[in-house]
Amino acid sequence: MVITTKCMKCGVTIKLDFGALTKDEALAVAERMDRTPRECPGQHVELSGMAQVWSVQEAIHRLYDLREGEEPQPISTDKEYVEKLLAEGKEIVDGGSMTVPDLNLPSIHDFKNLEHVGFGNFASDTHLFLRCDSPRATRFYSREPRSA
Repeated sequence: MVITTKCMKCGVTIKLDFGALTKDEALAVAERMDRTPRECPGQHVELSGMAQVWSVQEAIHRLYDLREGEEPQPISTDKEYVEKLLAEGKEIVDGGSMTVPDLNLPSIHDFKNLEHVGFGNFASDTHLFLRCDSPRATRFYSREPRSA
């Protein structure tokens, strides 16, 4: 089962999937999450972990005790994800994994002298390369002209 929760710092909504874990096993996972630095999809890092910021204990209570969970939905493939972005008119650059070779995307490594501008985003003199991670956590970039 899957439960939705929200980051208390930035408001980004995430879904937690505890699969077939028991409540005690899910609580143990939450404990480990709080001892491991994590990057939030809202683009901030919590060195102490994310269990408190994502209200994981409360989400586990809602999932196991109140039965508010939902069935997991199928996750789109990297190819489906990139094709959707391309259909929206975005210029997409592969993050280096080359998970969709048949789309012949340029690699981020093909662009030289990029400046890291934080949270995995890069810039050249003319363009920004902004992260757009797939639902399968594969890194892609949207290449966008830099405003003057």
